[in-house]
Amino acid sequence: MLLTIRPSEFDIFIGVDVDSKSYATSYCDHEQQGRSLKMPADPLNLHTYFKKRFPDKRLVFAYEAGPTGYDLHDHLVRQGESCIMVHPAGVPTAANNRVKTNRLDSLKLAQEAKSGKLKGIRVPSEAYRELRHLVNLRQQYATDLKQAKQRIKAFLLFEHIRLPDWTGEKAWTSRWRFALKQIALKPTHRFKMDLLLKDLDDARDRILLVLRQMRQFSASQEAIAKNLTYLQSLPGFGFIVSTYLLARSGDPAYLKNVRELGAFSGIVPREYSTGDTIQKGSITHMGDSNLRRLLVEAAWAAIRKDKELAQFYSRIRSKRGQAGANIAIVAVARKLTCRAYRVLKDQRPYVIH
Repeated sequence: MLLTIRPSEFDIFIGVDVDSKSYATSYCDHEQQGRSLKMPADPLNLHTYFKKRFPDKRLVFAYEAGPTGYDLHDHLVRQGESCIMVHPAGVPTAANNRVKTNRLDSLKLAQEAKSGKLKGIRVPSEAYRELRHLVNLRQQYATDLKQAKQRIKAFLLFEHIRLPDWTGEKAWTSRWRFALKQIALKPTHRFKMDLLLKDLDDARDRILLVLRQMRQFSASQEAIAKNLTYLQSLPGFGFIVSTYLLARSGDPAYLKNVRELGAFSGIVPREYSTGDTIQKGSITHMGDSNLRRLLVEAAWAAIRKDKELAQFYSRIRSKRGQAGANIAIVAVARKLTCRAYRVLKDQRPYVIH
């Protein structure tokens, strides 16, 4: 996995703008000699072309991560080539640049690769990619479930539909949903309510199905199962939070420092400091918003289980006035990411003191 480029180690720098049907490719050497070309979106064709053109040269390929996935990267690495994948926002662009084409994008990648300024992303291994597919699928159905509930609540409110007092149940329980299916409504209202309830039941069934597959897959992967055990030893970390964090962050072996998980989930504060003046603002909100939400939920559960975290929460809340609760719980979530990093790197469970 290539994360940075040392220009002295390579002879030809190749930038590729990847599309579903074609590759816009540019290359250059240390003397800025090169050209641009377009070819079909075929990793084998791309690699064969450059190996024939530069049989004795050291090649490095660079392209942006995107919807086409890791196929090109995987093929080049299997062929023994160096390939760096970069975040699209990590490629500098001039503020006055008003022209954007695939050819210019590939040329920019080749030039930035030659300068050694590109910073690569970590490419997850196959097992972690599969886990990511599963957690993303579960999250999609969880969103569908939430939307189905919102549609039902909006419909009940708009039509002033009230459940009989005999239900005595909280919303979304089995008896509550059964009452909605039995209540007398106009034919059109009944038709809409039945479809909305079917959407709700389908989303619940799919979530359970994906969750079952997640557990089976995690148990079949020794490294993932072990890391999940360590994460679930943390207060507030259940199976869902642990799998989502592991799927999004990838193999813990590539984690560099204790601050990385917090920065990755966007729960570290902004900072605008100059000279002796240190000014910190709200959290960055960078990274995965679902992971950030899950970490905050875990933090609320953690302060009920861990005395040290509860004291930490109370201390910050008492200093921050009216907004203290929100600030304090985010601080607890960030502390949990530090503990998650530690148990993953040390490969040991967490013990509550």
